[in-house]
Amino acid sequence: MARTSPIRVAVIADAPQVRARLQALVDATPALGIAGSAADGDTLARCLAGSLPDVIVIDLEPEAGEPLGCGFDADQAPPALVLLTDEADNDWTHEALPGNVMAILPRDATDGEIVAAIEAAVAGLCVLPPEMFARLLAGNKPSRSMESAVHVEALTPREIEVLTMLAEGLGNKDIARQLVISENTVKFHLSSIFGKLGATSRTEAVMLGMRHGFIMM
Repeated sequence: MARTSPIRVAVIADAPQVRARLQALVDATPALGIAGSAADGDTLARCLAGSLPDVIVIDLEPEAGEPLGCGFDADQAPPALVLLTDEADNDWTHEALPGNVMAILPRDATDGEIVAAIEAAVAGLCVLPPEMFARLLAGNKPSRSMESAVHVEALTPREIEVLTMLAEGLGNKDIARQLVISENTVKFHLSSIFGKLGATSRTEAVMLGMRHGFIMM
């Protein structure tokens, strides 16, 4: 079903000029609507007063401390995050991608690239620059000797359903609702999936699930 209302976007950027530029971009894009902007996540959460946006665009300056803490109630389904950063090496990216980070772009990304990433994030798609995606694949690819030695336990049909929904960007609440099961049951399935695949994050589980042929995208 086509979306009829604008995508609600919030902006976090420490630099006022960057914040103003991103807010102006959202204001100038008919498909988007600005939900709020602030210098940090805690301030934004107070400004929004519990009304979550669909997407938060976060500008991460070099040497940023803990950029992903957005100060929202843990009981609420978190909004998708679009990160603008020039510091995304492999280790950093592996730490950032689990959870609700759906896009990572360089800080000099064009307006069109940022808007496309926002729309993709709402659709449940993950967006990475080609060179970053290639690095991640190279870093996760086992050697032939390792590959031949790895035997992955088969996933159950229910686990494949959960993993497929995970790949579509659904959170635990949405998965539970669609499968008519509890969130605790979803967490149980995820724990089993992670254990069988040897994954340490949701993103890694999806990548490994695709590699071993359990799901297709």
